[in-house]
Amino acid sequence: MMKIHRIGTITAVLGVSALLLSGCGLFGPEKEATSIDAPPPQSEAAQNTPNGLPPTDGTAGGAEAAVTESVDRTVYLLDANGFVVPFTLTLPKTEGVAKQVLTYMVKGGPVESLLPNGFSAVLPEGTEVKGLVIKDGLATVDFSKEFKTYDSKNEKQILDAVTRALTEFANVKRVQIWVNGTPLTEMPVGSTPISSALDRSLGINLELAEGAVPGRTTSVTVYFQGQLDDKRSYFVPVTRLVPETENVAKAAVEELIKGPKDDSPLFSSLLRTTRVLNVKQENDLVTVDLSSDILRYDDGREANPEALESLVLSLTESTGAKQVQLLVEGKPLTSGTYDFTKPVARPVHINTMQF
Repeated sequence: MMKIHRIGTITAVLGVSALLLSGCGLFGPEKEATSIDAPPPQSEAAQNTPNGLPPTDGTAGGAEAAVTESVDRTVYLLDANGFVVPFTLTLPKTEGVAKQVLTYMVKGGPVESLLPNGFSAVLPEGTEVKGLVIKDGLATVDFSKEFKTYDSKNEKQILDAVTRALTEFANVKRVQIWVNGTPLTEMPVGSTPISSALDRSLGINLELAEGAVPGRTTSVTVYFQGQLDDKRSYFVPVTRLVPETENVAKAAVEELIKGPKDDSPLFSSLLRTTRVLNVKQENDLVTVDLSSDILRYDDGREANPEALESLVLSLTESTGAKQVQLLVEGKPLTSGTYDFTKPVARPVHINTMQF
């Protein structure tokens, strides 16, 4: 199929590239793109320019937008073990929010003074966002040539980080990567193939579960934890390919209880003795009934708040549900952090600790 359409594809790419050079292409008129909706509950999204850039220019190098206040943004960084991790940083409020997020993921850029200990930026030093358009759920980002100057071992991490960072925005479902006005069909160093659009179904920090057969799997994304220092930890999303199943919600909880692989530096706050009594999903609500082992935190009086947050993050991520209702032995769980007498929504931001 690729050979049949090769000439047409090349012609289309050349045509679009010509439009870019003429100033009338994808990153030209702002009216061709929709505005960026920032993650709720932030309300400044309506003020964003259509292509995520300052209104004085349609490409990189335009005038800087005026900073009026600070706002929390989710960027994706590399931890000391090479995992791609979401972190919420307090950044200057500006109009080009999607461009800003990617800029704060560049090595040697403004993120350097904000990095947690052991963390590093993921995009190659000197990389610039030359243009960014969001239209019909597709974010097309055009990077400068410096984007190609990375170590091949970081290729998958770069794809994960860019895809995840842009799909944090409510109106972005898919991502397309360009370099210097040309769409990428494969990554420039390790030649990882790139489909016409990247999305979250590709996973993050991907791994194959024990007993799973490639090609006959279901993916679940669970949130394990890494240790930042003696007192603080952070959540790490891991997409695990498990044997095929229709009950994705149950599989996610079971994998979270199993924990990371034996040689992993990560850990899970859910005790391995915890039993899954029942899991069901109805529309946007997942209800999970667990054994009382989950209450064996703080001398057995309550559940570990980090275990509860990892459950909510893992279930909403894996199933697409918006809320989680947690039961313990058939009764709603109440905790100092979460009150599950009513369904609980996914946290807006992840890893919001201050450094």
